[in-house]
Amino acid sequence: MELRREQLIHKGKANNVFSTNAGDILELEASDRISAGNGERRDVIEGKGVVNNVISMYCFKLLEKNGIKTHFISEGSNECSKFVKKLDMIMLEVINRRYTAGSFCERFGCEAGVEIVPSGVEFSLKSDELGDPFIPKFAIKALGIATEEEIQYMEETTAKVSDILSEYFDSLGVRLIDFKIEFGRDMDGNIVIGDEISPDTCRLVDKVTGEKFDKDLFRQNLGGVGEAYRKILERVKG
Repeated sequence: MELRREQLIHKGKANNVFSTNAGDILELEASDRISAGNGERRDVIEGKGVVNNVISMYCFKLLEKNGIKTHFISEGSNECSKFVKKLDMIMLEVINRRYTAGSFCERFGCEAGVEIVPSGVEFSLKSDELGDPFIPKFAIKALGIATEEEIQYMEETTAKVSDILSEYFDSLGVRLIDFKIEFGRDMDGNIVIGDEISPDTCRLVDKVTGEKFDKDLFRQNLGGVGEAYRKILERVKG
């Protein structure tokens, strides 16, 4: 069956979600929208949607080749989109930290750039209203968000993803500082990776110069976001 886009069913901060002529498949379209501070700062970066979609598709294909289940099915109807499995998303952001950065440094008063060995996995409750707060595992279980087995699977899978992505980006001369991924349950109840993997969700810096290729440029109001995103896309494309 040829997949066709139908109606817009959700417009998020960065992505648009469309229904398709197949009930268990959606079309996820990356937009040029960018935001920070849980949506408090917003802008539009021309071409960002294409960059994020191409990189995200490449990362999903890489993970699938390495036995990690994702929602990715195929390229979408345009260069900004992909067809994906419909998931019941788990309201968590699963964060892997390979070096100290961002909110980790703010919470613990440490300097940025310290390597974390082995890399660490933590959870945040996905809630703009609450500021995506850190959530301990006992609270995840107590609130019925996920079971002990599901938490363990997400932790172990995220650690595997970290090693796969770090090795890949290292081959491009890029250091993976940290990243966040999201998980959801498919129609059969299996937990798979959803959402996206892109410069919006990863901290990526040049291994030699320290040049940033990620959304920190926007968060810190440094400028050059579009150019930086295009540079990382060029490396991915080879």
